[in-house]
Amino acid sequence: MPSVPHEILVDLFRTCEELAPELLKRCADLELAHDRAELGSIDLSQVVSTEYRADAVIILHEHSDAARVVEVQLNVDTDKLRTWPQYVTALRAARRCPVVLLVVAPDLAVARWARAPIEIGHPGFCLTPLVIGFDQVPRVVDAELARRLPELSVLSAMAHPELAVAATAIDAITLLPEDQNRLYCDVILSGLPDAIRAALEAQMQGYEYQSEFARRYYGQGHEEGRKEGQEQGRKEGQEQGRKEGQEQGRKEGQAQGLRAALLAVARAKLNNLTAADEVAIAALHEEYALTELVSSLSRATSARDARAVLELAVRATSPTGG
Repeated sequence: MPSVPHEILVDLFRTCEELAPELLKRCADLELAHDRAELGSIDLSQVVSTEYRADAVIILHEHSDAARVVEVQLNVDTDKLRTWPQYVTALRAARRCPVVLLVVAPDLAVARWARAPIEIGHPGFCLTPLVIGFDQVPRVVDAELARRLPELSVLSAMAHPELAVAATAIDAITLLPEDQNRLYCDVILSGLPDAIRAALEAQMQGYEYQSEFARRYYGQGHEEGRKEGQEQGRKEGQEQGRKEGQEQGRKEGQAQGLRAALLAVARAKLNNLTAADEVAIAALHEEYALTELVSSLSRATSARDARAVLELAVRATSPTGG
């Protein structure tokens, strides 16, 4: 099941069609001149029943098309040795154009694993994924580049949690829509070491997290749960009370963070997120259901599909189930 950090990274590539081409140019010395880039369908299924869905598909347009399949890989997954070649060949057949597979792997060990050639079995038919680890992501401190590609700047801050990189990214996202700005800002700050985050927050004149996503999912909810558990344990004189309080606070914090992430994705996918929608999302509490809904909404390719996904999830979690 996709995690929230996975979905945040995927969202960067789906929001900014030029992010994948820019990374390939800067990190893999692979550049294809193009007039424009646009998102393509992530559904790479064929007529068989099995579904194949990539994280993102970018179509480059010039005199002839080219395509980029983007996969975010947080862990070693041997199933990808089967599906990645399928992604490339299925998209090549569907679009009738050259296709490149880009794998973004934050963990260096996972990046090393993903770079290994995949032998298909046919003589001379071998796929070697183009893999970019967080150590290869450029350190973006140039304000002009950051403002041109704010998602690249956010990715850079996630890969290089340094004061200069984070400050550049914070400045670059100021012109983005409010919800997106809040989410990206919290993602940037939450990934920084304590000392660097404190220094940056001081520059921002006492900035407080704007989204529940960061405040809860990335630690403050965990810390509040820990403190509440300690207080309860002292009152009852039981160590078990403290542990239960910690666990309850952790779960509540994660649920609130997931709901905030869900709101951000829903607002991005739906043309009109109503007050009733926000109430329905606020009523969701199960971590599994919230995570699954974030993933499903992120894969929706139209507002109509996103609306159907949201309504189905709300009905499934209602007391009557319909």
